Amino acid sequence: MSADDPDSVAFQDQPISQLLVKVAARCNIDCSYCYWFRDAAVYDKPKLMSDEVLHRLLQRIEEHVANHSLIDFPIILHGGEPLLWGMDNFHRMAEACEAISSRTSCEIPIAVTTNGVLIDDEWLDCFEARNISVAISLDGPAHIHDLHRRTFQGTGTHAAVERAARRLASRDIGVSALSVCNPAYPPKQYVEFFAECGIANYDIMIPDATVDESPSSVASFYNGLFDLWLEANRSKPTVNIRIITDMITALLGNNSPTEGVGYKPVELCTVMTDGSVEAHDVLRIAGDGFTRTVFNIFDHAIDEVRTEPRWKAARDASINLCEKCRQCKFMNACGGGYLPHRFSRKNGYDNPSVYCDDLYSMFENMQSVLERHLYVSKAGGERLGVREALARA
Repeated sequence: MSADDPDSVAFQDQPISQLLVKVAARCNIDCSYCYWFRDAAVYDKPKLMSDEVLHRLLQRIEEHVANHSLIDFPIILHGGEPLLWGMDNFHRMAEACEAISSRTSCEIPIAVTTNGVLIDDEWLDCFEARNISVAISLDGPAHIHDLHRRTFQGTGTHAAVERAARRLASRDIGVSALSVCNPAYPPKQYVEFFAECGIANYDIMIPDATVDESPSSVASFYNGLFDLWLEANRSKPTVNIRIITDMITALLGNNSPTEGVGYKPVELCTVMTDGSVEAHDVLRIAGDGFTRTVFNIFDHAIDEVRTEPRWKAARDASINLCEKCRQCKFMNACGGGYLPHRFSRKNGYDNPSVYCDDLYSMFENMQSVLERHLYVSKAGGERLGVREALARA
């Protein structure tokens, strides 16, 4: 179905539904693939969010959830490395959000994405006491992780991060792991490592690249990962690999919960350390200053970002797909791929993903397997395989 088809999905403007809050604009390790520092404009931002910016941000959050009668408003604390912001600030923000929730009846769950190096018992106590969920960046086993995730002195960080991951998994803390795929290594090495660490929820993300680059093919890796996921969950759910479950969800005609899969608008709102407001932070891979806007939380309500030209351009690009995508049978499931992966300096976002061929192969493989495993129950107890049911339709 083409995006121009009158029967295609109609997207209604809704209030901003979550915030990505950059509480630190610097990091304590030096990851070679980090998108954040591909844009030198980040060095113009304050290293840490100040008390003044936090105070105004909390006012804007309460204003936003009250004006729109929201029932939940997730906040993700991000960086750089957000733990550099300090434990007292985490407690202060969580306590303030709890107070806003009590006044507005809006749940404000807080999550943090961290490299894990600074996590100790005090941080674990903070996360547990404040019900802060943690996504820890961990690229599988040491020989993969330490290729890219190193200190400024050039040493690996895996030992410290694995130790933190195991300690998180042993506490009453919602924990997941975020990996970046290295297709030079088999997916089994990732899956076995996370199982051994006791982490059942994780993602293995496609490496960031624009159309102007030539990244390695990833289809074989993810097709193998899908097989491992299927085998692990054959009898009962035991492991959730986000990119796999998102793709399956989208193939089955439902909205995936994350922005990288599925045909839907990307409406993420990012608040920087100085209170300025931008679109999706990963769009920084497009180059210096590419995400900069004139909006900030001192002069603008959160939802006003919808009128900001660069935010609106990114949002519109997420659903205005190129011709090749509009003709693809996986258009609704794929949605053109992750928005940053569609950027080129020549055409902006009007391109297929740099991973287009890989994504097609991945969806084709998943669809083929699902057609063999799923069935439709009909009146009278008859069961039809998905392929046969579709043929009869």
